[in-house]
Amino acid sequence: MSDTTQNNLDPSAVILEWSYSGKALRAQALLFLLLSLIVVGGGLYATFAEKLGDHYLAAWGAITGILVLLWGYHYAIYFYRVWTIRYRLSDRYLYSYRGLLTRISDSTELVYIDDIRLVQTLFDRLFNGGVGSIILYCASDRTDSTQVLSGIDKPRDVFEKINSLRTGIRAKRSILTGGA
Repeated sequence: MSDTTQNNLDPSAVILEWSYSGKALRAQALLFLLLSLIVVGGGLYATFAEKLGDHYLAAWGAITGILVLLWGYHYAIYFYRVWTIRYRLSDRYLYSYRGLLTRISDSTELVYIDDIRLVQTLFDRLFNGGVGSIILYCASDRTDSTQVLSGIDKPRDVFEKINSLRTGIRAKRSILTGGA
């Protein structure tokens, strides 16, 4: 599903644009915070219980290194997703763009979306501020029959908008083609 018609898209036809929501990584940040507290707590216990002997500086250097790698990984993922994942919905197409060095653009014609699903995990609802994912099923697409739009803020609104446009286009096409 390469985006070959992106340059021909009439800007007035763009209905909705959004990007990956950083709130989708809140549960991961909470997990990393818990891991950080466990690592620091273990280091404090070992230091005060004198289990480390003269090696406490090396141990704290290792603990600091682990925490820097852990949080560095989290923020690298966060900034990569927030800065590079974009979505655009027009009256006929859904476009998704992702990538930093290699830019991947996908387009899905709304009439060919056979089914659509909204997914919100418990963590998405409780910790991630209500973000979710939308899964599109396109049986006519041979290259990728399932497309996942993740990290969507207010996913119910986006889901309803895509679904209403999809059903409207399919109904219009059915009327114009005599039910085919």
